[in-house]
Amino acid sequence: MRAADRIAKALPGQPVLVSCQKDEGPFLLEFVAHHLALGFAAVLIASNDCTDGSDALLDALQEAGFCGHVRHSVAAGEMPQVHGFAALRQSFPLNLASWLMALDTDEFLNIHAGLGLLPDLLAEIPPEVDILALNFANFGNQPHQRWQPGAVCARFRYRLPLAHKSNAPIKSLTRTPANFGAVHSHSMVRFRLQRPIEVMRADGSRFALPPEARLFDHLRRFQPDQIAHDLAQVNHHPIKTYDSFLLRRARGRGGVPLSPDAKLRHTDAYFLDRAAADQRDDSIETYRAATETLLAEMRARAAVRAAEDACLASYRARLAALQA
Repeated sequence: MRAADRIAKALPGQPVLVSCQKDEGPFLLEFVAHHLALGFAAVLIASNDCTDGSDALLDALQEAGFCGHVRHSVAAGEMPQVHGFAALRQSFPLNLASWLMALDTDEFLNIHAGLGLLPDLLAEIPPEVDILALNFANFGNQPHQRWQPGAVCARFRYRLPLAHKSNAPIKSLTRTPANFGAVHSHSMVRFRLQRPIEVMRADGSRFALPPEARLFDHLRRFQPDQIAHDLAQVNHHPIKTYDSFLLRRARGRGGVPLSPDAKLRHTDAYFLDRAAADQRDDSIETYRAATETLLAEMRARAAVRAAEDACLASYRARLAALQA
């Protein structure tokens, strides 16, 4: 049986995480290990037009059974994430999953309910709720000024105040993916049933949306006075260090059409806003031991270790080129 088929067998009736990435090789193992450790049955990643070897690393992880992987190419004018999520849905039976969440590889679900595991969080969601919408907790670069290899969550511990406006964006856990027409980076969209859509925030408050609602308009961010992190938060590491941030800027965005004229989001002002983070937050330590165990298992596979080493070498070379 193919590795992808073995992973697909784990999906029916289980919570699944999906992601899209390009040239994120140094960060993939931690992202996959963390989310397996907290309870997702499978992590599925689409990679597009990679130049750092991260697609080869994902192939090795898939062959070893740690994640599912689909390669795809993006034409001018297409949105990489939209294309990637569609490719994952075509390749894996996402409609059979119980819950689906989409996260970028710099985003880590951090659960406060119960023992901090995904079943504890899902147990807090009433059966009539379709979507659990969780706010960001943005982390900065302190005390690190230059990129070094190592676990992102362990190195970067300082976040913005929880009520900060930059934490208004949300990522969603969506029940019964078959009820939605497409995966979006913030939530699933295009509800297929003729009844209101029930949405819950992390503080337990709820609201309903009409079935025809354009969900992207409602589930991308909340108003600052609606930010909540009671049940869980999404630890967001968008900047890491400034040199790493510059590489991210050069790579481009996955949520806009592929174009040399794409609007620049990751400006110096964006970096400085998040670099002001000064609130120590160690809550994600809940998962460290389990994540490190999985990382050791991954790196015990020669193909995974070699592919990760190649990604790290590429990353170092690109950083050196920036500084030349």
